[in-house]
Amino acid sequence: MDKHPHRKLLSRFGLGKLHRRGNREIVRHLLEDCEECRQVTSRYLPKLEYGTAFEAAQREVESRQAQLVAERVDAGELLRELLAQPFERQEILVTQEGSHYCTWGFCELLLDAAREWGFQDPARAIELARIGVEVAERLDAGAYGRTRVRDLAARAWGILGNAQRIRDDFRTAEKSFAQAELRLREGTGDPLEKAQIQLFKASHFGNQQRFREAFRLLDRVVAVGRRCGDPHLWGKALIMRGFLLGLANDPEAAIRHLSEGLQKVDSASDPRLVVAAQHNLTLYLAESGRYGEALRLLESARPLYRQVGDQMSLLRLRWLEGKIASALGHYRESEELLRGVQKELIERELGYDAALLSLDLATIYARDGRSAEMRRLAEEMLPIFKSQDIHREAFAALFVFQKAAEMERVTLGLIRDVTGYLKESRATWSQRSRQAR
Repeated sequence: MDKHPHRKLLSRFGLGKLHRRGNREIVRHLLEDCEECRQVTSRYLPKLEYGTAFEAAQREVESRQAQLVAERVDAGELLRELLAQPFERQEILVTQEGSHYCTWGFCELLLDAAREWGFQDPARAIELARIGVEVAERLDAGAYGRTRVRDLAARAWGILGNAQRIRDDFRTAEKSFAQAELRLREGTGDPLEKAQIQLFKASHFGNQQRFREAFRLLDRVVAVGRRCGDPHLWGKALIMRGFLLGLANDPEAAIRHLSEGLQKVDSASDPRLVVAAQHNLTLYLAESGRYGEALRLLESARPLYRQVGDQMSLLRLRWLEGKIASALGHYRESEELLRGVQKELIERELGYDAALLSLDLATIYARDGRSAEMRRLAEEMLPIFKSQDIHREAFAALFVFQKAAEMERVTLGLIRDVTGYLKESRATWSQRSRQAR
């Protein structure tokens, strides 16, 4: 727009036919009290006293803000009340006509809770996110604005898809992300809401080893972070790229991106993200043989693990400590740590993670020449993983490992091969599920 809005733009503004950005630009210009524009607008627009009009608009904004604050105050008690009910009852309560759970403030709190549970108990996170979707889809568009409601529904579907991704339900997660993108197209076009969905999808693609698609999405998120002056968002995209580069077996590039991302993010506003980034940075330093740096970073990050406090973060800390202890030759200490983590992963029905951790234990036994323990480990693994989320081809790889253990022919090379195959087959299986839709 030039110094003064064009007359055609003013005419469309007066008729209510101008797009959202154009409306903002004209309103901003009118607020500058330009005498020339006052004369022009008088020809196209109804006679208004702008001060009175904007005072009324300000009162409306303040009223809406007060309503949202009140909803957020009530939301905590409503959430406790809802979660005390069985899941089936929860769905009935939020979907009944006139439900007092169907407020913006409650929906935001519910979605925040779903994201938190995603790191501790993915099954619980899915339940909460599903209820969040129900609430978001039922919000009063007249009270909150149709496009803003669609934005919130997009966020809800994205959080649901992310929880499903964490549980390795890639086919269902992809459907949820498609719903999120549909709601975004119906919403305000907020680039920050869109960027969050793109971060979720980048994680999803990375788990499937669709790295080119994931990195393309992350490039868009970086561009939004730069354009909006949001270094935290920019840092999140760099950290995500670091995670995925680690999955792509490029630990040095992963270390660079994680380090750069940690410098940009606001640790106070998102300590969980910082814990995850520092955890992976420590892991890749250790895998690169930089044990001194890894141990120093782990020690400096330990208070933040405790501050975040969720069980999955603490569980992964112990797993990492066990891996480093094994690499340094402290086998007894490592075995004790890893055995405890293995038990909890199995209880949480995280079969792939439990399988990978069992192979870390096998590495200890192979290095320490402990054939009897290797055989017992192999015997334990197959019955456990028959009931877990291990698909047929990955199960076959574990069967090969078991037979090699029985014949006392397990080598470090075989363990590396089986570990690599498990990681690759997880992504391959998810891709096949996607193609079978």
